[in-house]
Amino acid sequence: MTETPLWRQFRRLLLGAVVESLLDVGIAVDFPTLRIEFADESVFRVPRLDNYMRFVGTVTAHVTAPIPPATLQGLQERLGQLWVELLTSIELPIGDSLTNDHARVNVNVADGTLTVRFDFAAD
Repeated sequence: MTETPLWRQFRRLLLGAVVESLLDVGIAVDFPTLRIEFADESVFRVPRLDNYMRFVGTVTAHVTAPIPPATLQGLQERLGQLWVELLTSIELPIGDSLTNDHARVNVNVADGTLTVRFDFAAD
C-alpha cells in the first residue's frame, strides 16, 4: 500500500520536514537510525473527487544527547504546525483544495530513542 510513487513522494516530503524541524529546534539524532513508518489506518486519495488524506504512523531515531523538556516541547509544537504547512503547499490539479481535519502529534524520548507519533488528516 505505501510503496506506490505517491506514497514514496509523501514519505520523503514528510521525513524531510521532520528533519528540518529537528534541526530547527536543535535536536541531534543518529541519522542512520531515522525511520518513518505508516500505519494501516493511513489513506491517500488525492487527487480524486473525494479527496482525503490521513497519515498515521511514527518517526523514530536514536538521540545522541539528552534533550531538555523545553526543546522536546518545541519539537512537538513545530511538528503540530507542519501538517497545515504541508497542506497549503499541495496544489491539486482539479482546482479543489484540502482542509485540515486534524493534526495530532505526540513526541517523547525513552531509552535513548526519540519517538514521534503522528495522525494527520485532511478532507
